[in-house]
Amino acid sequence: MNEWTLFNDSVCVKPDTEQTFIPSDNGMKGESMPYKLVSDNNVMAAIVLGFLLIVIALQNEKKGIIKIFRKCFVSTSSDRTNLFDYNYNTASNIPTILLCGTFCIMGGMLIYHYYSYSDPDFFFNVNHLVMMTVYTGLLFAYLISKWIMYSFINWIFFDKGKAKQWIELVFNIIAALGFTLFLTAIYIVFLDSEFHFSSKIILIIIFISKILLFYKCFRYFFCNFHGVFHLILYFCTLEIIPDIFLWKGIELINSILILKT
Repeated sequence: MNEWTLFNDSVCVKPDTEQTFIPSDNGMKGESMPYKLVSDNNVMAAIVLGFLLIVIALQNEKKGIIKIFRKCFVSTSSDRTNLFDYNYNTASNIPTILLCGTFCIMGGMLIYHYYSYSDPDFFFNVNHLVMMTVYTGLLFAYLISKWIMYSFINWIFFDKGKAKQWIELVFNIIAALGFTLFLTAIYIVFLDSEFHFSSKIILIIIFISKILLFYKCFRYFFCNFHGVFHLILYFCTLEIIPDIFLWKGIELINSILILKT
């Protein structure tokens, strides 16, 4: 037998001598792990921040969240405080304000989740922290713009009492939506829900909130048949069109983020 023996195409063995190992380039490449929300630090930070806001809201008023949901579904005439009127007791409005903040954070996180599935080429080429911050900030601007528009239009066309009651109702529904979206986000992140199923849940929740607003708008402002036309014009102008502008604004921001990467 030849003194030198070839062993596995990469190791030369000489009998009774020290073996010399030559590394081989042949081998199986590992597969990259799929992206999961639960392993994303930005998503977990949003969940923790939303949880802290809810805890603070409960500490400020233990039954504050229950009252908010009750006002969304049950009409009350005694409590007509305005969320942004400082002449009233603002302490009772703190849960509403905090849950509106939760809505912005959870909404920004869910938009972030949407693009992780719908446009992965964009998602994995843009800084994730910047995306989350921009989406959340855009929703904060959306709420402030909605408050300004409602206050201005109601000041022109309706009496002060109804205008205050409507502003409170709008933000109560948004606060309830924020709490509901937080629970939905917990389900999506930790149970790794499929995107198509989770997106349907979110759309149903948003649709129910719009139906509530439509009903309350009719009840407060347009009690007769002749007010139906004004109701459609009012609701579409201040609810549907701002949502369309919000989505177009998100797409514009995404194109700017792509150009800067």
